[in-house]
Amino acid sequence: MKCIYKNRLGKNGEVLAKNLLTDKNYKFITSNYRYERAEIDLIFEDEKNKMLIFAEVKTRRNKKYGLPEESITFSKKNNIRKAALGFVKNFPQYSDHDMRIDVISILLTDDNTEISHIENAF
Repeated sequence: MKCIYKNRLGKNGEVLAKNLLTDKNYKFITSNYRYERAEIDLIFEDEKNKMLIFAEVKTRRNKKYGLPEESITFSKKNNIRKAALGFVKNFPQYSDHDMRIDVISILLTDDNTEISHIENAF
């Protein structure tokens, strides 16, 4: 049962992150993009600045194991980079765009929601 709950928490976090980036006037492209075994949670375009934004979303209910963004390992970072490069390879219309990897860190407690948008996280 815990796995289903965890997945729902992650999906809720992705919805919050998607709304945050949409509110910043970024254009939504896709979510949960997979390239080989690598995955990226959200992809947006900053049309004005010709920038692709690859966002990794981390959601937690408490800080018992640290901040959400602290759970992104070296290996996970490499997979995110691989997915970003794979996306541009598969969608050459974006090949003239700059790329940025952001982390959206979300802490959902019973009475509070903290969202931190870390641009150019790594």
